Amino acid sequence: MSEQLSNIAQAVKALRTQLTKGEIFAGVPNKIGDLMESIDVEPKQPVIVTSDDLEALSRIREIEKRVKHSPHPQVTDDEISFLVDHLASLSPAVRDKGVFFLMSDLLQMNAFTDQQFHWLFDRLQAPDVLFAHILEPENDAIFLRSFALMILSGVVYADQARYNVLTDDDFDRIALTLATYIVMERDGRGYVDGKGWAHAYTHMGNLLEELSQVNSLPRATKVFLQMVTIEGWRRIETPLIYGEDQRIASYLSGLTQVNPFYVEALLVSLKNWQQSLLQLRPRESIRFWNRWYNRGRLLQAMLLQGEMPEQIQEFVQQVIDVY
Repeated sequence: MSEQLSNIAQAVKALRTQLTKGEIFAGVPNKIGDLMESIDVEPKQPVIVTSDDLEALSRIREIEKRVKHSPHPQVTDDEISFLVDHLASLSPAVRDKGVFFLMSDLLQMNAFTDQQFHWLFDRLQAPDVLFAHILEPENDAIFLRSFALMILSGVVYADQARYNVLTDDDFDRIALTLATYIVMERDGRGYVDGKGWAHAYTHMGNLLEELSQVNSLPRATKVFLQMVTIEGWRRIETPLIYGEDQRIASYLSGLTQVNPFYVEALLVSLKNWQQSLLQLRPRESIRFWNRWYNRGRLLQAMLLQGEMPEQIQEFVQQVIDVY
């Protein structure tokens, strides 16, 4: 873990602690934004990806065939490690339709031992997986990072539904890890020609949704994740045009149904965002316009959520009418 990455993680944890203690609330979005703006892009490094696509597909099919015809499906530690490693593949057949589909099946089949389940949970959050090359310019490690998020959402769901292996400390850790990831992730690509889906903001939304359902996770932590998500969306410079707006809007809508405090927190973030635009003047740059239209898509998607609280809908409608 680089020194900058470690410092960012510590800063995210400190902000969450301040919010939990009630020391800050309305000021959280600005503090998160300041942290994001302070991040330096690091020099681009070679991304190591797997290059054994045919052999990997063959092994994936062998595991699939074995577990689907077994009354008590099991996988070895080596097979789990192999599957995680191949999330880095640039082949959608290996990464998406191969590893991801198989991992999802294994979670549904209860094929992991408790020890394997927890190892998977830990491994997918390791810096060389979830934060791989994240501070560097756009790179192919986005596939590893994004699909680690996606499988983590499946792990959290499976634990709540069947495994019951993860502890309160585990959920606290993954919440902070996710917040740190959102603060740093600047690659919002959806479908990448020749390499398949990256879709980090959609996969992020899936994990946010699952964590919102974890009863033991404190309300302050869920509010913090909500605020970090809005600040991340504000600053992403990639056009989010592959359904990410609907996914994040659905997550926000669901969370606001749980408690009025989430409604208040969302309004704080939205009003802070709106305030920052009052003196803004259009700039002739793709960076500006990508952010501008990402904002419009998210606001429209929020309006389309039938269960979005009336206070949110009214505020969003006013904002849209103005712009």
